Amino acid sequence: MAFCCGFTKGYQKRSFRSSEKGCRNCPLRLECCGRTTKFKKIEVSIHKPLYDEMHEKLNRDKNYTRFLVKRRSSTVEPVLGTLINFLGMKRVNTRGMKNANKHVLMSALSYNLKKYLKFKGKKSNSNIQIMNLAKGMLRLFEYWFLRTSKASF
Repeated sequence: MAFCCGFTKGYQKRSFRSSEKGCRNCPLRLECCGRTTKFKKIEVSIHKPLYDEMHEKLNRDKNYTRFLVKRRSSTVEPVLGTLINFLGMKRVNTRGMKNANKHVLMSALSYNLKKYLKFKGKKSNSNIQIMNLAKGMLRLFEYWFLRTSKASF
């Protein structure tokens, strides 16, 4: 198979493509290529060796795998679940990586602000002070956000 490196739309991958001549008389052609395609094309990430190394490591050491799954389920998954189910992050409704990063940043800010307000609410009895602090933080973020970005949501 011939190799060509593709750099399309920021995703770096390796493309392997067979020749039409090589596939023409192959007995497995129908299973491999199908009826209409005349060649086989396989695309893999440039980071495939790292993925393979991690899979080997996880298959080799079951205790390490259990540890990673337990740690992830207690740290990352609850945050993602909250963002998806309660903060409307089922999909990013913007175009481009820059705007998608802003969208995720705003979601993370709202998540952290909710946690902060919940934490401060337990310590302080004055909800007015907390709301003023939250408004100030949002104004500061809006100022920073408008200064650093020319594109809008």
